[in-house]
Amino acid sequence: MPVMDEFKKEREAMKNGTPKQKLAYFWDYYKWHVIISVIVLVTAVSFIYQAVTRKSVALYALLLNAAEYNFMEDNSKNTAAFAEYADIDENKFDIMYDTSVQLGTVDDYTSAQKLMVYIAAAELDVMVSDSDSLTKYAYQGNFHDLRQILTEEQLSAYQDFFYYIDGAVVDEISAASKDGNYDFVPEYADPRRPEDMENPVPAGLFLQENSPLLQDYSFRNDQVVVSVLINTERPEQALNFVDFLMQGE
Repeated sequence: MPVMDEFKKEREAMKNGTPKQKLAYFWDYYKWHVIISVIVLVTAVSFIYQAVTRKSVALYALLLNAAEYNFMEDNSKNTAAFAEYADIDENKFDIMYDTSVQLGTVDDYTSAQKLMVYIAAAELDVMVSDSDSLTKYAYQGNFHDLRQILTEEQLSAYQDFFYYIDGAVVDEISAASKDGNYDFVPEYADPRRPEDMENPVPAGLFLQENSPLLQDYSFRNDQVVVSVLINTERPEQALNFVDFLMQGE
């Protein structure tokens, strides 16, 4: 039967059929149109809902190579302490404590790539890590020189806890990278001994064991450092977080 004749026959059946037959005909011929339309509509509604209800981020703290002691519980109680300290309404703003980046594990490559994306996208405000894990990223110039962002009062109060990097070594690493010298192996001085450095730069602060964060999270060793990302888009809250962590000193 020619296609046009078949089409006319189906149209007549649609026109003269019972309501049940019309519905069956419609479903047979248009069900995929309906299904796709519903999927598109649901997706659009979901996207709009998330866009409208999504909370702004007040602080994004990456806890590198960290583990939560009570990982089976909701970690909202951990962020609640900082929210109260910084007067942040958690009904309107999110405080992110991210422990998903674990270097030196089977997921090392994925975690390293994820961290690079976080840093490049300016997602992070602060990084908290054991000092050994932090070294590479500190010498890449990812963190603020604390002398440029802390007040004189803060510098005076925190100077005994400075985590130092040698600016001269940072320059050597940069020069080797520009020259394509991938065999260059930098020598890192003890981050607590600025006197052994040519150009000591305070790039972080060592936390003491009574720091609030260390009551809920463990790190690779007890030399835990907090640093402020040089491209943070929320510097005020980043510094509030630093003060919060240092209040246990």
